[in-house]
Amino acid sequence: MKSFTITQGWMAALMLTVGFALFGCGGGDGDGGPQPSGKNNQTAVTLPAGLLVTDAPTGARAVPDLKSSAKEGDEVVMRVVIGGREKPIVQNRAVMTVVDAALVNQCLAEDDHCESPWDYCCAAPEDLLTHSATVQVLDDQGKPLAIDLSSSKLKPLATLIVKGKVGPRPDAKALVINASAIFIESAPVKKN
Repeated sequence: MKSFTITQGWMAALMLTVGFALFGCGGGDGDGGPQPSGKNNQTAVTLPAGLLVTDAPTGARAVPDLKSSAKEGDEVVMRVVIGGREKPIVQNRAVMTVVDAALVNQCLAEDDHCESPWDYCCAAPEDLLTHSATVQVLDDQGKPLAIDLSSSKLKPLATLIVKGKVGPRPDAKALVINASAIFIESAPVKKN
């Protein structure tokens, strides 16, 4: 059931465009910190100590609730699943798209043969937009770290509890969380 794939592709492109417009991609100005490349003289970038926590942050709120009430700078906690697009983890940047864990992922149904169930292609686009958010890990200059989150234990369909501060909100549909703590509640769900 891939009838919404094109719409979701446009939505994902819009979310990335907004994210890069707000936070930049670290290129061009020379002050974006280490840039991923094959050069040996670069500083290795790692996730901040204490980002991946062993105790779940408490007080999780639903993504739709946060979209309707959270303001830039608010500290929030949400329970989410890594997904919402075909490639939810941005390559070479500490940025990922997530979906509120309460949104049922129909792509995981036994009778569905979706090859990439983490993209939530079986969800109505308006439901996915309402329940989606972006999570990023920032460097000291306020830009996403130049590291691929998939190199850590973070994988599509993993359920997380994320704590962080709300980033800029250009409109009510956008929700970016600058993560300070991530608890991996469960590993990625596999279809039978």
